[in-house]
Amino acid sequence: MTGMLASVTSVEEAQIVLKAGVDIIDLKNPEQGALGALQTHVVATVVKSISGKIITSATVGDIESSDPSLSKLIVNMANTGVDYVKVGLFDDYANESFIEVLNQAAKKDIKIILVIFAENYTTLSLQDYLLKSEISGLMLDTKNKIGENLLSLIKYEELGDFVRSAKKHGLITGLAGSLRYEDISLLLDIEPDYLGFRGALCAENDRVKSIEAKKITQIRKAVTQQKVTNRGNVQYKCEALNNDTMA
Repeated sequence: MTGMLASVTSVEEAQIVLKAGVDIIDLKNPEQGALGALQTHVVATVVKSISGKIITSATVGDIESSDPSLSKLIVNMANTGVDYVKVGLFDDYANESFIEVLNQAAKKDIKIILVIFAENYTTLSLQDYLLKSEISGLMLDTKNKIGENLLSLIKYEELGDFVRSAKKHGLITGLAGSLRYEDISLLLDIEPDYLGFRGALCAENDRVKSIEAKKITQIRKAVTQQKVTNRGNVQYKCEALNNDTMA
């Protein structure tokens, strides 16, 4: 079944979404862009506060694929203890040097989620990522957080093809990008491993503002509640969540 990813910025926000029973806590700094990174000491503190109760991920920032610091940034973020490191493809395609950076990270047992942006997405380039890299998962997101969202940028049929293709190659699949409450039921039919949220959880639907417990609960209830251990290589740590959080 499909799980819920909630992006947070602090220990306080992490505890709120943990209490709500989300499946993955994602750490990012919305003020710094689509995949803005938090400082590593902040990420490490949040991970420690969660105590392994739930899967965590963190972004390395809005970094161009050709940036020579990318490899170091990935390693530094992985050293915080997060389960997955999210890396964005900010170019139109993944060149060989970028793929090699991802492969080298994988050889160090770092689990990479490659984030592809809807604004740049093509089915042809998707196959390239799947066949040439050793990443753990693929996520579709939006680069521009004002105006259009995932469903307005990519046809519903193409989203289904993305999920099926990624799963065929044994990859975790995620969909995000200014998703709204009303988008959930439609996207659940595609059966991604998770749906990602930030803005929809925040005051005034503004991703840079604080999250609100009421909105998290609303989204949580709308997302399929059953969890499947080890689905698509994601080992949901559901044993720490009691029956009340799964209702």
